[in-house]
Amino acid sequence: MLHELLLALLGFTGDFVLDVSLPRRRAASQDAGEDGNGDGEVGPSFRLAPDLTFLQPSERTAIERLISLGFYYRELNRFATESRDLSWIQSSIDVSSPHSDNTQKGKVRKGSVYRRAIANGITEILSVYRSAVLQVEQNLLSDPLPILATVTHGLNKFEVLLPPLYELVMEIQHKDIKGGQLLNLLHKRCHCGVPELQSCIQRLLWHGHQVMFNQLTSWMVYGILQDQYSEFFIRRQDDRDVENESSQRDVSDKLKQKLAKDTSLASWHTGFHVSLSPFSSLAKQ
Repeated sequence: MLHELLLALLGFTGDFVLDVSLPRRRAASQDAGEDGNGDGEVGPSFRLAPDLTFLQPSERTAIERLISLGFYYRELNRFATESRDLSWIQSSIDVSSPHSDNTQKGKVRKGSVYRRAIANGITEILSVYRSAVLQVEQNLLSDPLPILATVTHGLNKFEVLLPPLYELVMEIQHKDIKGGQLLNLLHKRCHCGVPELQSCIQRLLWHGHQVMFNQLTSWMVYGILQDQYSEFFIRRQDDRDVENESSQRDVSDKLKQKLAKDTSLASWHTGFHVSLSPFSSLAKQ
């Protein structure tokens, strides 16, 4: 059972540790359909098998609290893997072909360099968790220590880290948060009373800032706008026109007049606009 427990801590279920997420999610989706306001999130789904009668109720409760870390690890790792995956580039190229149907066009997942950066930070945190699980295994194999006490002592600090991070990534996925809104969300989550959690979120925020600073440097030093997903606070004028279709013709006419009057490209900056609303929290600092 020790090996089953260690595998469950890394997100793998088996005969002793079961994943009951499928029936629970079906029930949650039905409730959400009836109420109309459910988010489909039901929490950890790792449970001990009901036929383990040799366990005391207190032991079962303690073990299920531990294996819930494995559930959080699996979901966080899944988010990081999907956010760092670049296969969507090829899929977007294939879907954008003229022979593709409309049903496939709706399935294209838009990328986000900010979300990818946050996924890199989550991967760093998960690597620390894996190292802690490995250390627990080495301690159990080297000395005949009490198994439950050793595992609890080695992983108790992650009980205040993984659940809030899981809630964070679920909010990012459900609301499709990216760009400056993602930085604002991380900035708000930094204000918490748990120093360990605050350090982790600050590390995620650091990764997001690296993307913003690289975009800002590319713009200020080289005049290049590296923002293929419209996440930066400086955007092209045509992006703004899409958001304001009513004034699209007026803006295009004004741009044509300006370009006709000034062929020296002295007014090149009129093709861009600043949108600080997604970066409201950062702009106030």
